[in-house]
Amino acid sequence: MATIRRADETDIGRIARTTSLAFADDPVLRWLFPDDDHYEATHQAVFGGIARRWLATESLWCTDDAVAIAGWVPPGRPEVEVDVEVANTAPRVDHPPWRLERLKALGEKMAANTPPELHWYLNMLATHPDWQRQGLGAALMTVVFEIADGAGLPCYLETETVELVGYYRHHGFDVRSEWEVCTSDSDGPHMWGMLRQPNAGR
Repeated sequence: MATIRRADETDIGRIARTTSLAFADDPVLRWLFPDDDHYEATHQAVFGGIARRWLATESLWCTDDAVAIAGWVPPGRPEVEVDVEVANTAPRVDHPPWRLERLKALGEKMAANTPPELHWYLNMLATHPDWQRQGLGAALMTVVFEIADGAGLPCYLETETVELVGYYRHHGFDVRSEWEVCTSDSDGPHMWGMLRQPNAGR
């Protein structure tokens, strides 16, 4: 059985590789970064900023070998500051106007569909392709399910494929809403917002 633990700064490089491979075909990320080389080149910088925000709230978990990770945002989605000195060592990502428009549209749609009640937000669940279908994602989610259940709080996530809707339903989530993301230049992904009530499945 894999050991699940909170991640730390030293894990970010390995976790970035895991998430890059796990999300190589993700509809949202590939809508934002459609070019293969650019996706790979920018993932470390983009992911590093996100991961450090999870670290700041102690809400990033991984397996010992970092082949599977779960990045959560605590109830209330607290604003956090990352270490500027560390952040400035990452390569700068300059976004063209079309990507900025897509990021804005995505953010607005996600915000409009976010549950108003306090909840744990599963921002990212990823397993390296070579280690998928071994129960690592379920083990990672269980850690926060127990925390959320103990506080009587739901968990929430967004996903973009029918297959993942089925996967998360199996783990107690139900579809709360669904929507399309579109911009002036492109029809983006279809998305589902899913909510898991406390003690679901018990």
